[in-house]
Amino acid sequence: METVDAAAAKDLLSAWREGDLAARDRLFELLYSELRQVSAALLRSESNASLSTGDLVHEAVVRLIHMDQIEWTDKAHFLALSARAMRRALIDHARKKKSGKRGHRKVTLVSRIADGGLHSVELDILEKALIRLNVIDSEKAEIVELRYFGGLSLEDISEVTGSSVSTIKRQWRVARAWLLDSLQDAARDEHGFA
Repeated sequence: METVDAAAAKDLLSAWREGDLAARDRLFELLYSELRQVSAALLRSESNASLSTGDLVHEAVVRLIHMDQIEWTDKAHFLALSARAMRRALIDHARKKKSGKRGHRKVTLVSRIADGGLHSVELDILEKALIRLNVIDSEKAEIVELRYFGGLSLEDISEVTGSSVSTIKRQWRVARAWLLDSLQDAARDEHGFA
């Protein structure tokens, strides 16, 4: 399988931004296996999805193609935005299933947000927490999305955002602590604990 290096991806992204649809198609072709890996990781951690890995990739591709303003800077940023599109597709799919079926199970995600151990998080609650975090601090919300859903290392996030690695590490710790607290509050509210 042919792969694409960071420089070639950047060139294809630049050509796509300038309207070259052949470059767009070539980029998706070359990154398809990496997009499938991101999709598989998201689906592995989601307990009740009826989407396949390929379905989720294709849904993300459609969403990315229809974006009005393309501002990707490089391959890592493109993959992170693809992961975000996949996460949103999963959330939309879960909401549609939830509204269409009475008594349907909650859609959960297995998370390592807390202390590195695995925890189950309802996808809808996580989405609401990320929306609140984005209102409070959009930079920290972006770091959570890039790290948690995009699978980017702290070094990759530093490169994508233009911040130092130490700043990203500090913001990641704060964002993770805030998110954990928010998820615990949501769980207490759901179970009627004061």
